[in-house]
Amino acid sequence: MGLRATLKKNKTVRGRRWTIRKDSDGRVTEVKMIFKPEEYKQYSNAREMYGDKSLLEILEKDYEASR
Repeated sequence: MGLRATLKKNKTVRGRRWTIRKDSDGRVTEVKMIFKPEEYKQYSNAREMYGDKSLLEILEKDYEASR
């Protein structure tokens, strides 16, 4: 089961954050879970973080674009 299916099936977890990396075409190539968001956002090179619902929306759009 992929991450998209898992997020759809399970409930969202409050406070869980994710970062993504996209390729030159704008498609998602990498997703990482951030375990300590408070510490992570202090770094100068920190990427934008997304919650479960936001990540699911991004993955759904990427999935539909690839079809």
